[in-house]
Amino acid sequence: MLILIAILLTLVPAAFILWPFVFGPRRNEFEHEEGSEHADLMMRWEAAAAGLAGAELDHALGNLSTQDYQAVNRQLLSEAASIMAEMELSEDEEERMLSALRDEVSSARARVEGT
Repeated sequence: MLILIAILLTLVPAAFILWPFVFGPRRNEFEHEEGSEHADLMMRWEAAAAGLAGAELDHALGNLSTQDYQAVNRQLLSEAASIMAEMELSEDEEERMLSALRDEVSSARARVEGT
């Protein structure tokens, strides 16, 4: 009888501890929404915005010639436009995103110019 009680005292807590690992949820709890299409588009948008601000900064510092700046600017603006088209945003949302982009680019230039 004593052995049976000892076995039960060992198996019951072990079952409670192992239950989530054996019969827990089947979804990946560490999976984030990084794989979603919207998250991918937002990451691409942020990269394009950062690239535009960086190009503006480099051009203002003189590290990027006007011709190179215009080429990079055209390429990144084209990328931003294609991202916005893929997002299928309303006009208000597009205007807010463009306004935020303009603010970011102008603040990069203002930091260099000291205004």
